[in-house]
Amino acid sequence: MGLSFRVDHAGGVAAPAAKPVFASEPVYADKQLIVSHASPSGIRFAGEIDASNSHAVRSSIAAAIQNGLDLHVDVTQLLFCDISGIRALVSVAEALPVGRRLLLHGMPPQLETAIRVVGWNRVPSLVVCECGWLK
Repeated sequence: MGLSFRVDHAGGVAAPAAKPVFASEPVYADKQLIVSHASPSGIRFAGEIDASNSHAVRSSIAAAIQNGLDLHVDVTQLLFCDISGIRALVSVAEALPVGRRLLLHGMPPQLETAIRVVGWNRVPSLVVCECGWLK
């Protein structure tokens, strides 16, 4: 069954002319998760998110948010995300200023399903994005 998220193909977000550039040094790393900032206005999560590191999801996204810009979140390299990790993404999206969005790229099907089942796909500031930011 298809995901009922709002899929944003551009939606007022100017896709960068060039691919994002990810920082060589992670902003967070443990045995399960590596978080890297990207320019322009992005962040990547690679590995596994669970209760032991979901705090890093919140703090890394909060640190990456720039005034007035939506934040692109690359989850293409995310292997696992439990409910605490999903809740971290949702809580950060809910706390964004009006008009700002968390733009999710490369959502694993299991993550999409979990978000849809609990109804978090209706959070206006949490968007599955296909704007071409990663291309």
